[in-house]
Amino acid sequence: MKRIHYASGAVITGDDIADVLVRYAAVLAKRGIAAEVQAPIVRDDGSTGTALLLLGPASQILAEEAPGDNDLVDADFVAETEKAIAAQGTPRAGFVRSGTENTEAIDLDYL
Repeated sequence: MKRIHYASGAVITGDDIADVLVRYAAVLAKRGIAAEVQAPIVRDDGSTGTALLLLGPASQILAEEAPGDNDLVDADFVAETEKAIAAQGTPRAGFVRSGTENTEAIDLDYL
């Protein structure tokens, strides 16, 4: 089990779930985008539920080991989140047709 600290609170979830959430947050941050995620969690009373997390460039999350004998497992959630990570792909440079947008302001003698 892992406790995810997020914003001003914390939730308990499974090891694999926490790990994929942290990796997804990192990928989204690198892309400068955000996503809402319904993550499986363990409530204070021991029942399971979901928490809506907003992951993105401003997300600061921390996952730490938490006490508990039963690890929350949700293979479908982990697989779907892995697909979302893969869908972000590898960032690639774009093609620039004509250099800069404002070529009049460039003094070519200094290049």
